[in-house]
Amino acid sequence: MENIPFLIFSLLSINNVSLKGHNDFFADYIDLKNTFSVKGIFVWIIFFSHYIQYYKRNNRYIYEIILSCLGQKIVAMFLFYSGYGIYESIKKKGNKYSKSLLTKSLIIFIKSELMILIFVLRCIIFKKEITLKKYILAFFFYISIGNSTWFAYTIILFYIYAFLSFAFIKNKKYNYLGIIFITILCYLHGNFTYFYYFKRKIFGIANILSFILGFCYSGIRKYTDKYIMKYDYSYFGILTSFSLIYCYFYINKDKSIFMHIFMNGIFCIIVILMNMKVKFDNDFLKFLNVHSYSIYLLQRVILRIFYEKKYLESYECLRIFLQFILIILIATTFDYSTSFIDKYFKRVDNRLEPKKHFQLNNESTRFIKNEN
Repeated sequence: MENIPFLIFSLLSINNVSLKGHNDFFADYIDLKNTFSVKGIFVWIIFFSHYIQYYKRNNRYIYEIILSCLGQKIVAMFLFYSGYGIYESIKKKGNKYSKSLLTKSLIIFIKSELMILIFVLRCIIFKKEITLKKYILAFFFYISIGNSTWFAYTIILFYIYAFLSFAFIKNKKYNYLGIIFITILCYLHGNFTYFYYFKRKIFGIANILSFILGFCYSGIRKYTDKYIMKYDYSYFGILTSFSLIYCYFYINKDKSIFMHIFMNGIFCIIVILMNMKVKFDNDFLKFLNVHSYSIYLLQRVILRIFYEKKYLESYECLRIFLQFILIILIATTFDYSTSFIDKYFKRVDNRLEPKKHFQLNNESTRFIKNEN
């Protein structure tokens, strides 16, 4: 019975799936609108991943076994799409777009701070003994009071790194220098977070390569597509090769942190290769994508309340569905009630820049947003 919710979500995800036949491929497999449903799948998978952290049953759940194999890779695709989308926009709009990334990072920072207030409110209501020092450190993303501190911290800094790397490159033919700069910044970021900030915890740096890989793939896609999407034998040969490489890294993942980093990058490549043949077009998944950032950062509020108060302990399926519904409600309510922040910064940018060179809307806080 405990596996039924995961099965239902899986069936909902494969609704309206399209497949390509022999020597036929989706040329728009990584375009903005075609990635919404893919990212929506990872949104609900993350929910189950967090759920089993509170209700672990020693592999009694089938999906517990699956998710233990995926690990941080379920977040990797979000950063890959983000890096890909940022560089696609920079190629089209130049360094003017890169300057907008600073504004976007500020919007994400403000909304992330408001989300921390919700966690603080939960602690107050349920009388959790947390010192003032911990509250203050939580607002600077240094410690967690139940929220996913590492993710907000990483997304905000990655946007800033992208701004610093491309804002001063005025000629598009030198964009490759921006990729070099952001690679260096992310490398330094990885060293700091691994050794100092996250105290050698893998999740702090495992997805760095995925973000950089998004930039690189945007730069080489027009060349790789011509070869990969020409014949099935080349396509399946490459897909099989990357799958075998992934297996090698997975088997040896405990030998080095670099195994985890490269494994996440290879996972991203495998997913986009599969999307060349398989397309998801699902309204349920698209809805999850719209509110993905808030769903990701706010879901632990509901999960912790249910776990600590032992609600519906004997009703596994009901508990999962009710938690997911409440998470959707709190996330959508938050997005709609904070939409004025996006509108405000849009007005400010319009006054500063007579020629409208980018748009800011509620999508700016979708960490999985492909910013084409």
